Amino acid sequence: MKLVENCIFDSLMPSALDNWNPPKRATPDYFDTVKYIYKYIEFHISEDQAYTILNAFIEKWDASAGQKIYDEELKDFVVEKLRDNFDVLLPTPQLKRVVELIINYLCETGHYFQHEYK
Repeated sequence: MKLVENCIFDSLMPSALDNWNPPKRATPDYFDTVKYIYKYIEFHISEDQAYTILNAFIEKWDASAGQKIYDEELKDFVVEKLRDNFDVLLPTPQLKRVVELIINYLCETGHYFQHEYK
């Protein structure tokens, strides 16, 4: 029962991000991306972890400019890139969830037009 009480309590905690929505800019904003992650993440990650994951995502994103890329390719790249990185000790499903949130941010701000799966 204690776990249920904690979950209820956590869901009632207000956040400064509750009413925040990412502004639409000419290019994606690095810091807004992390704010978006924190607004929707269901588990705890440190700010350093968020930026490390975002940097790995950006590496693949930039290398794929002008090419068709699938969501799973982005997720797999980030997981592989951070496999031996001891700054981000998150299980694969959590790493993939953060990448999903980055993609969702890009979709919401109009910077990712295809949302495709293999």
